[in-house]
Amino acid sequence: MTFPVGTVISTANLDSTDDDPSLARVDLYNAVVALNQLIASVNAANGVLSLDGSAKVPASNLPSTFSATGNQVISPSTGVVSIQKVLRLAQIVTADLGTALGTTSPSAGDICYLTDGDAGTPCVAVYDGTKWRVIRMMTQVGSVAAAITATVTLSATAD
Repeated sequence: MTFPVGTVISTANLDSTDDDPSLARVDLYNAVVALNQLIASVNAANGVLSLDGSAKVPASNLPSTFSATGNQVISPSTGVVSIQKVLRLAQIVTADLGTALGTTSPSAGDICYLTDGDAGTPCVAVYDGTKWRVIRMMTQVGSVAAAITATVTLSATAD
């Protein structure tokens, strides 16, 4: 059921002690019908959204994918957007820079993942306001990189 829209319930027969209770019956009925519509519209399409105990929208009421048109702007009051897990960038080939959605008119600070941007190898690229710049993929993350150790011994003799 949808949220009751445009429902105006008259209070003309309810706002004075001199009002006739029999005339108020229709107004009270209309108020109860609208209230029941409101209750039935909780978490329904075109209805009202319930909040959890922390006054937040429950995750179960959020879609896993947002398909909005235009640029999506996240502007928190702290000025910081915190991504708790993984940021997955779309894979773009260098030849598609300038035609891929979002790269046709880049702004300084834009970031993309290029599958072939560092002389044919994958990299992250950042637009500096003039050109796309490569951020090279370096040492592997994880156990292989962590296991690499080296020992250096220096010795010297006095003359």
